[in-house]
Amino acid sequence: MCTRILVPVDLNNASKLTKALGIAAKMAREHDATVVYAGVVDAVPTPSTKTEDQLAKEALDSFAAEQAREHGIKTADHIALRRDLHLNVGSELIQSAKDTDCDMIVMASHVPGFVDHILSSNAGYVASHAPMSVYVVR
Repeated sequence: MCTRILVPVDLNNASKLTKALGIAAKMAREHDATVVYAGVVDAVPTPSTKTEDQLAKEALDSFAAEQAREHGIKTADHIALRRDLHLNVGSELIQSAKDTDCDMIVMASHVPGFVDHILSSNAGYVASHAPMSVYVVR
């Protein structure tokens, strides 16, 4: 069914991803698929000699290795630079899935609030615009 599963990850809120991570890992084991953890970072200067995307890549590498050990799955990771700071990250997530040849996206979402009825949520945008299957987890 699927060979590569993209899971958007915000490492600052990793505790809210437990259900999505578990579902992606289960699917990966069942289909011998690879889970690709994707992060989207802003292209901003840092006080370090490393750029924001380099710092995020190091953290995501560690996260992916930890998930591989914990769930017994194949993992990879991908960092995308956010092109427009005023828009949600949905388009970057879809492009990340395309760039990494993913045929499924599993992403966490929250219960929609009032603002989500005015502005699209990231999960709503991805589910509406992605050319591959999207599994949204609450």
